Amino acid sequence: MLHIFKYLFFSFTFFISINAKSIETDWSPGMESQVRLISPITNNNYQKEIYLGLEYRLKDGWKTYWKSPGDGGFPQVIDWSKSINIANFEIEWPKPEQFEILGTQSIGYSNQVIFPLKINIQNEYKLSTLILDINYLVCKDICIPGNAYLELNIPSGEGQLTEHSYSIEKTISNLPQKKIELSFLKKSEVKSFASDKFISIEYSATANKFFSKPSVFLHTQYGLPVNDPIIKLSANFKNLEAKFIFNKKLIEDDKIDTEIVIIDSYGSYISKKIVTVEKKKNIKPNNLFFIMLIAFIGGLILNAMPCVLPVLSIKLISILQKESNTNSIRKSFIINSFGIVFSFILLALSLILIRFFGYNVGWGIQFQQPIFLMIITLILTLFALNLFGLFEFSIPKFANSNQFFFFQNNNMRDFFNGFFATLMATPCSAPFVGTALTYAFTQSSLSLLYIFILMGVGMASPYILISIVPNLIKFLPKPGQWMIYLKYFLGLLLLGTTFWLCSILLNHFNYYFILLSFSILIIVLFLNNIIKFKKITIIIGTVIFFSLPNFSFFLPNDSKIQSSWLDFNLVDIKELISEDKIIFVDVTADWCATCQFNKFNVLDNILVKEAFLKHKVIKIKADWTKPNKKIEKFLENNKKFGIPYNVIYDKNNINGINLSELLSVNEVIETLNNL
Repeated sequence: MLHIFKYLFFSFTFFISINAKSIETDWSPGMESQVRLISPITNNNYQKEIYLGLEYRLKDGWKTYWKSPGDGGFPQVIDWSKSINIANFEIEWPKPEQFEILGTQSIGYSNQVIFPLKINIQNEYKLSTLILDINYLVCKDICIPGNAYLELNIPSGEGQLTEHSYSIEKTISNLPQKKIELSFLKKSEVKSFASDKFISIEYSATANKFFSKPSVFLHTQYGLPVNDPIIKLSANFKNLEAKFIFNKKLIEDDKIDTEIVIIDSYGSYISKKIVTVEKKKNIKPNNLFFIMLIAFIGGLILNAMPCVLPVLSIKLISILQKESNTNSIRKSFIINSFGIVFSFILLALSLILIRFFGYNVGWGIQFQQPIFLMIITLILTLFALNLFGLFEFSIPKFANSNQFFFFQNNNMRDFFNGFFATLMATPCSAPFVGTALTYAFTQSSLSLLYIFILMGVGMASPYILISIVPNLIKFLPKPGQWMIYLKYFLGLLLLGTTFWLCSILLNHFNYYFILLSFSILIIVLFLNNIIKFKKITIIIGTVIFFSLPNFSFFLPNDSKIQSSWLDFNLVDIKELISEDKIIFVDVTADWCATCQFNKFNVLDNILVKEAFLKHKVIKIKADWTKPNKKIEKFLENNKKFGIPYNVIYDKNNINGINLSELLSVNEVIETLNNL
């Protein structure tokens, strides 16, 4: 019997010791999210004020919300009225992040987050019990409301630190700083202005050093929609202005209780102030018209890019071969324009879907995939052979009826020309395109869609113009013998593009793959001239061609080419900056035509090379020809979603100096001289 009591005593002592080291509640039930209370100490240490932690654990991809979540959610609501010996309760909000949920911009948290809870005890010599009834919302593909009922006893007396003390202390230390003299800022000011239609909340701040990558979040009592602020930085990156603009109907008071959180690489700060709304004659909202104009111009310029010109040559030939019938020309260009705009819409929807499933998106990323390259190469090769008269496209017999509009009178070919021109435009980042893409990829799915539509309309605008004024086609020379030679010339251009694509495929396969692919093509063309069943040979040849990647024999060699450029994957840019180095980063890819222009005309220029040597520049190449997570993250952090991307760093420009998409020798040299 005594043995049993010793065993129970030992078990009880062990239980108490374990509980003393880890005072916490159980996790609330739930699949997508769980919540619990944790304490940094086992007892209250006879203190009137202590901090606890409210810990959320979310499954991958699930989010919960900040105090101003936006249109798509609501913040957690906590009822602590049933608590015992608790005089006051206050929740602290950690630094949030912005994300997109179900097509709307929201602000909140992911993965695991701890909310510090400041508790005031009525009588520090008595047991305290914190009882929380929590309602919250978590979202991913759908939104699910959550509820947790938590109860934590806090004994009176001298206590010991628990295993949660470090995580709670770390969370508290990372909260936005409330005292400006302890923050990374020298100055912080909030103002508000109202016009007849709009109201603005304007925040200005001065950094002790300089701003790197600032984010600004606004909270008010009105539950305003998430609105990306218009942020302006001074030339020395020390002064920041952020402007939030809303419809005046959303805020009708003369005074606004504001909380502004600014987050930067040097820290975070929260500004709490009641501001009086001042009158202002004119407030300009986010200049959406300006972005739409940029998207339109960017799409228009794509027509002149080397990626697109070979495909447009097919359109030129088809028009020259048509009879000078105004209605026929007008219809041809309208269908071609529709093909371009439709392909931009399809591309936007594809990118929205990819982003919806949590993957990074970017302009031209499909050229990183070998299967896509094989398809494009095959189509361009067939186009070239068609211009040389070695291959003919036949329209299916079932499509010759009047029920199939797009197959009539080469309508399908006109539509496909526009569709294919867009595909070939995606590895080109023309001037203005980068700005439009940055806006599109950082906004909601709806914004991305209409920006892409505007780019499509911009690219299609020359064809739309000719469809409106078809007599413009009369400026082209009349058909004649010269067209045969032009066809051969344009065929050579297409073959040149095909060889360029083959050089990109060499990043995924070896030379044997290219040689065997062309051998298959020659055999298929030969058999088509001697046997009746031409379609069977084409099908068999296509199947063999697309089965080649399954053989390891065709994998490329991984031998490295000696270069004066360092590999982006093997260096630490922050470390190089701390060593007082000047760094030039070139994010490039073999499939990016603009990147190749920059390389041959600027980066390989003797004057630029001399400038690199003079300033002892460390050159870093980030090759994005194949998918690369580190490069994707680098582009995402710099809010760039297309390449080329060239940036210069030094100790005074740790945020980097972004250069133009289309580089010039003077721009690179002058930027280096001004460091």
